[in-house]
Amino acid sequence: MKKILLLCGMILFAGLMFTSCTKDEEEPGLPTVAFNQNSGYVTGNTTAAYGDTLMFGIILQGNGTDNIVKFEVMANDSLIVESVINTQRYTMDISFIKGANAEDIVKFTATDIAGNKKEETIIITGAFGQINSYTTILMGAQDNVATESFLSFSDNQATKYFQANAFNNQDKIDIFCFYENTATHQNMMSLGSPGSNITGVFSGASSPDNYTVKNLTRFYKTTLTASQFDAIQNDAVLLDSYNAAEARKKASVLAAGEVYAINTQAGLTGLIKVIAVSGEETGTLEIAVKIQKQ
Repeated sequence: MKKILLLCGMILFAGLMFTSCTKDEEEPGLPTVAFNQNSGYVTGNTTAAYGDTLMFGIILQGNGTDNIVKFEVMANDSLIVESVINTQRYTMDISFIKGANAEDIVKFTATDIAGNKKEETIIITGAFGQINSYTTILMGAQDNVATESFLSFSDNQATKYFQANAFNNQDKIDIFCFYENTATHQNMMSLGSPGSNITGVFSGASSPDNYTVKNLTRFYKTTLTASQFDAIQNDAVLLDSYNAAEARKKASVLAAGEVYAINTQAGLTGLIKVIAVSGEETGTLEIAVKIQKQ
């Protein structure tokens, strides 16, 4: 009798073990997050220039039992995509435009109805352009005979010109300095360009009014601080700071500490930091410049 009971107990124990193992083996797994491997899609860590558009082809697959109910995309801890779904398989394309961050960490997370989560991460590293930096450029207003009023960024150099010499190099002139305080124009110390249609400030035959080549540079007042300007080492912030829709043909009433984004006739984007403003028509303007290399 004892042998029979012992045998039954062993059979029961073995049955329980078999049932337990089978249950563990059959538990549903996690959902999966995969990326479209076709040409034109980002499939893993990559580099990108400012303004590049990156395309992600998302492929979500459930565990066969629990439907996927939510899909999220976070870029640098900010939610950029949130989809509420209820399916075993889900695909979508997501575009991402590279900004000025040195690195973007993009996380893709799928959650199923049972609370199971799967996360995949792609890191986008900025591949930004080089810049020319000029720590101090002193310019004179239109009646200053000791300091040049005209400035060129051609040939990866910041070259200053007096009015007569500027006329002979008018195809290179990007900006000029002037002071204007009249009944109709209170521009004070300002920056403009030959193509900005500013007339009656410079006099004589070599005045920009008489140029046959009138390069236009546009100016946009940014919210950057002087210290932020000083920290810039590539063209990403330059490009990010310029607002073409709101840019103007001149930067007027200049004050120390202001930072303006510019875009030249040649298509170069840069930043100008105002260091000091002094005087009126014979006064001076001290600036620092960071601009894309040609």
